[in-house]
Amino acid sequence: MFLGCCLSARSRKQTMVTLSTAEAEYIALCDLVKELLWYIELLEELGFPQRSTVVHCDNQSAIAIAKNPAHHDRTKHISTKYHFVRDQVEKGRIQLSYCPTKLMIADILTKAIPREQFEILRSKMGLADGPTN
Repeated sequence: MFLGCCLSARSRKQTMVTLSTAEAEYIALCDLVKELLWYIELLEELGFPQRSTVVHCDNQSAIAIAKNPAHHDRTKHISTKYHFVRDQVEKGRIQLSYCPTKLMIADILTKAIPREQFEILRSKMGLADGPTN
């Protein structure tokens, strides 16, 4: 989000098999952070200095992996290229924040959700119910 507007949105199938949802989310975080840093560099080049950027994630285990620099049995098989997220967290360029699944705005575009949740997320996107004829 920049000035209240979405700059980029993407949904795609991952090209690899992961052993847990935490690992899948961590890999998705890496893709997001790479794109996010490109936008940060662009904005800074255009004269908009950036502070640490907050990234919302609905998987607490993926956040824990990114915030914990120690390797342990559950993460030692993850390719080192995905630890780019961890490096950016340590450098303070990004901050990871937990966002409950019910409040994850992207779900409106990727999942079948109940009407009540749809209406809440739709309003968070700044969209209104249009007239019906």
